[in-house]
Amino acid sequence: LPSLKSTMAALIADERSTIRRLFPLISESPALLQHASISLPTAPPPSELHALVNSKKWDDAIERCKTHPGEVSSQLRDERGYTVLHSLLAYNRATDGDELIPLISAILRAAEEVDFQAEFPLGRVKYDDIYHMKQFYHDIEVIKSDIASIETATEQILTTPKENKAAIATFTTEAFKILNRAENCKKKLELLQEENLHIKKELSESKEKTNNTDDLCVREELVNKLQSKFSDEIKRYQESQKEVTGADLTAATSTDGRRTEGSLRLLLDQHNRAKWSPLHLICLQGGFTRGKVPLLLILLQEHPDSSQQLLKLLDRQNRNVLHHLTEISVPTDDTFQAVHYVIGQEYSLLLQKDDRGKTPLDYVFDRHYMHANSARSRLSNGNTVEERYENTYLLLQVLVGYLERGEGSAGTYAINEEEVNNDDIIPQNLFHAVCRLPMGVCPELMFKFLFKGITSIEKE
Repeated sequence: LPSLKSTMAALIADERSTIRRLFPLISESPALLQHASISLPTAPPPSELHALVNSKKWDDAIERCKTHPGEVSSQLRDERGYTVLHSLLAYNRATDGDELIPLISAILRAAEEVDFQAEFPLGRVKYDDIYHMKQFYHDIEVIKSDIASIETATEQILTTPKENKAAIATFTTEAFKILNRAENCKKKLELLQEENLHIKKELSESKEKTNNTDDLCVREELVNKLQSKFSDEIKRYQESQKEVTGADLTAATSTDGRRTEGSLRLLLDQHNRAKWSPLHLICLQGGFTRGKVPLLLILLQEHPDSSQQLLKLLDRQNRNVLHHLTEISVPTDDTFQAVHYVIGQEYSLLLQKDDRGKTPLDYVFDRHYMHANSARSRLSNGNTVEERYENTYLLLQVLVGYLERGEGSAGTYAINEEEVNNDDIIPQNLFHAVCRLPMGVCPELMFKFLFKGITSIEKE
């Protein structure tokens, strides 16, 4: 055992020595560094659209979205669990964000045709997963509840005397709520039928004999019965409405020209290993170096009423997008503009803590105190220690400036197309601003940071 320990220690020391010798070579070779940080998936792409995105054929990919909208579906994922939108943002970080906007718009338009607003988990799970059948029975109960609500509404209409005009008037106003619920129920049934076809195909291709065929029979029987029940009840509801209120609601059940909120479901998708949403992928450490704000704008303006919900999404470590922006080793002007935009849209992100209890401000300290020979320090794109400290200090000033002003004034600096000047945000005297902060938002490392050899603050 002692000889084994000494051998292992020697191997580890040799490994560390090799890594130290490689770091300068990587730092001096931007092409090698870029290739190492942006690795494409090794498995075959799940669709032709994925292949076009991986090959950076943007025009062809846009046309593919128009002719084959189903390929943007959340059912098609690569080995990391990425949809085509996730893949576009994850594997093309060296591309200017403005260049990707036309393709992103095409993907979101196509998503409206395939991902419907239904209570289904995005992404397909394997049939032999126990969760699959549990989720199926849950969905069946939800569909039964929807059909029962339609049936109840029909009975209320038929049992109400025609002389009761006040009650009949309420039936007309409530009709659209019932029809919206019916529309969602219809989409759920369609998705279950699609799921059954996929399972059937999996079982036919499987060489092993399993008991899953019995489950498939149960699934198909239940879905077919509910589909028939739904069709009968919605037809009965429409006829009762027409007879009592005179309103023809047949056209109202059509989904033509309506938004199905499929693009929103795609933006909310976090069904990958790290639980990263498309917004997370834009703001990641090592992510886009140019065009973060245009990318954020195109995604958030697609659903302005849901922008706060999208910004508040947390990854597997409970980090929001601002955590990732402040984790970037050397903040650039593009990063600063993204920070201004995100805080202007959702101030509360400044105060959120991850699963280690760290706020975005703590991430600034972590970067400042990282060891000079650490991997992140050596891979700082050639920036000197002084330049890194200067940018870190400027980011600290910006965050403290927002904290000092509070939530009410943050929206004043939210940007649309114009850039924000950092000097408009940073406090005149950082020491005074820090002393005015509440204890809850002023980390203990704050003053230790301010006295760590930063010559630019000695005047203050």
